[in-house]
Amino acid sequence: MSPEDLNIVIVPFGNRLASGIGPLAEAARQEGYNHILRIAEEWSAGTNRFERPGESLLGAHDQGRMIAVGGMTVEPSRADWLRMRRFYVSQSYRGKGVGRCLAERLIEHARSFTTVVTVHAGSDDACRFWEAMGFQPLTGESYTHTLRLT
Repeated sequence: MSPEDLNIVIVPFGNRLASGIGPLAEAARQEGYNHILRIAEEWSAGTNRFERPGESLLGAHDQGRMIAVGGMTVEPSRADWLRMRRFYVSQSYRGKGVGRCLAERLIEHARSFTTVVTVHAGSDDACRFWEAMGFQPLTGESYTHTLRLT
């Protein structure tokens, strides 16, 4: 089954923070992840609105309910690279291709802006996911994986 079969819609946030981010952030927090809550905090503070060249924030929705989010920002250690970040898929939608579809959309967007995308995988499951997406592991950096775009 693919995200299209489930009628999942992936859209950019635009210039407003989507209202569905609160319930998604709470679901992530209950799993021990606070990085989705940081989207709302940073947006409200004006410190990160995913608006610099190459940046993007996408939300995946099922029947109007936000079920996943993923963003792309400038890589802090290399201004010419981008970093995949604030990536989260609701537990009940994992393994259904939603994360892959979201990541593919962000990577395709990145191709117009950079030759390298980084990610900091925070768990073994995340490492497996990013490696299945073609990211290569490395050590000694602020990120754990890189993807060279050709």
